[in-house]
Amino acid sequence: MDSRTYRVITNNPLVAATWPGSVEWVSGSVKDVFRCVRDYVHAGHVLLTHPLSGSVKPNESPYKSVIITDYPASAMVDLDSLRIIEGAMVVLHNLGAPRFTHIPPRVDDDYQLIDCDLMASAIESLHDAAWNGPVEGCKTEAFQ
Repeated sequence: MDSRTYRVITNNPLVAATWPGSVEWVSGSVKDVFRCVRDYVHAGHVLLTHPLSGSVKPNESPYKSVIITDYPASAMVDLDSLRIIEGAMVVLHNLGAPRFTHIPPRVDDDYQLIDCDLMASAIESLHDAAWNGPVEGCKTEAFQ
């Protein structure tokens, strides 16, 4: 599976740097990422990862990445994808305001890396399913 078969919607600079040819940058919050994903689902794209993947609640981290199909799968809305992204938006709303006001740089790096590792695992699974090949993972200077 090459980078043109999926699109990563993200507000995470580490994810954007790791897969620059596959990323659509969202300048904003997790809520903004979810809105962008929902808009793509309305246009016929399909979710390839769950927007609530991982063990970090969406109001506990400032970063979120979601993988969708790069092109609309059909002219019809994928109802499963729509149900999932709208459900994630409800969960985020119900959790309330973000739990962070100021994040120290080292902790911010950790949040970026957690989200990036989730994407690396998901992309590796996508590559394994389509091409049976490896994919490069996340790299940060703090962990090299």
